[in-house]
Amino acid sequence: MSNSKSDKDNNSLKENNPCWKGYEPVGMKEKDGKEVPNCVPKNDSSKSSSSKKIS
Repeated sequence: MSNSKSDKDNNSLKENNPCWKGYEPVGMKEKDGKEVPNCVPKNDSSKSSSSKKIS
């Protein structure tokens, strides 16, 4: 298995953006036996990526 193919798929998803406005593709998921883009709200994906310190 090659990671370069999945890297190319992820890059093409971000360039073509098959998601609704305000959403971004984050990898792929399986739905009804097909591979589809996993679209998440833009503000949620950045929140889960970064860790925030709560005072």
